[in-house]
Amino acid sequence: MKKTPRNIAAIFVALAGALPASAESQPEITMAINQSPWLNSFVAMVDLYEAETGNVVVLDVNPFGGLLEKIRNSVRSTEGTYDLVAVNSLWLSEIYSGGFLAPLGDIRAGYALQDGILTYGATTNWDPAVGSFSPDGTLMGVPVNGNVQVLYYNQAIYDDLGLSVPATWEELYSNAMAIADGTDSYGFVPRAARDSIVYNFTPYLFSHDAAFFRVTGPGQAEIGLNTAEGLAALNAYLRMSGEDVAPPNPGAIAQGELIQLLSTGRAAQAIAVIAAWGALENPNESRVAGQMSAALIPAGPGGTHASSAGHWVAGIPNNVPAERQAAALAFLDWFQSQELQVNYVEAGGVPVRGDLADTDLGANNAYRFLDAYSANAENAVMGLPFAAAAEASDAMALHFNRAVIGEESAEIALNSAAEALAGVLERNGFAVTRQPDL
Repeated sequence: MKKTPRNIAAIFVALAGALPASAESQPEITMAINQSPWLNSFVAMVDLYEAETGNVVVLDVNPFGGLLEKIRNSVRSTEGTYDLVAVNSLWLSEIYSGGFLAPLGDIRAGYALQDGILTYGATTNWDPAVGSFSPDGTLMGVPVNGNVQVLYYNQAIYDDLGLSVPATWEELYSNAMAIADGTDSYGFVPRAARDSIVYNFTPYLFSHDAAFFRVTGPGQAEIGLNTAEGLAALNAYLRMSGEDVAPPNPGAIAQGELIQLLSTGRAAQAIAVIAAWGALENPNESRVAGQMSAALIPAGPGGTHASSAGHWVAGIPNNVPAERQAAALAFLDWFQSQELQVNYVEAGGVPVRGDLADTDLGANNAYRFLDAYSANAENAVMGLPFAAAAEASDAMALHFNRAVIGEESAEIALNSAAEALAGVLERNGFAVTRQPDL
């Protein structure tokens, strides 16, 4: 097994002598992690940890599509290959509910996350009695990347047109119309391709005080999609995908196309992951470097804000020796401090704390996204908090996408998506309460 190449780490090694040792001597551990835009920043943190403590963390880097299968194979073995596993938010329910991870309080009695660490809708904690995330559940992992959605807007265009940051969906649409009418840029760009639309639609749905479903008790769920609130949310999404403000063929726009439209200046606004910030600020990749700003995603009619959690949590498998579990927790504990999270951001990472705007980073224009990131992270939700989240997302995406491209009305799309979701829930052991068709 080979550790990934170091591209950024050298800038931190010199700091090691000035930092206090944060962990005792520990055995070598191996971590399964994904190949991603934030990998190099995490590698830099591993290098700093090794320089500071002398402990070794070996990274087994995998493509996103293959990582889950490697994790599944390892956690189901008699003795696992990995002492730490990076778990995407969409997979958390499967891994938690399978009992594959060691509760952190079992590894170190009374262990709790450090103050300031974000939990992204309590997704660090699992309640097996309810079968879902809960702040009162057992602590199962530590966030290692806080990838939530934010509202991006072109500050230069806003200034030229005299626009204000929108507080509501109505104001966002008004700004989009002003941009479309007054510039050569699209007013807004959705991420409405089938592989993206459920994630992108989630803030609209939850800010309208709706949900895909709600866990109402052990093994019990109520569909919350095809309701008056859900219909208002989908209509808001369809309006922001309409030809008066959005690019042609919005149903084919995935994350890559969205970022390209923003970075070339062809679009002025979008809701996208905070991890896109680096590409938009890079003058070698973006024509709008220095022009973009980030904000809190608009609120629904009742004043509710929501963002989609798309983060990563590191967990420690049950099937590795106790001394390696303790070593894995020592690294995760070290990683959480405010000082080290500042280093993480400076290396290009997405932090997992909500208090970094209070540090020197807050006064640095290069990190002007921090307030928006923290605010959206505080409102992050897990739209599908159960083990078959990926299957449910795929089933619903078909109908949301059809609504965007005009093949289904909003009502039919919601009814069909709700029926598909109910079927997935029932196949996974839930007793489901349905809503009457719209």
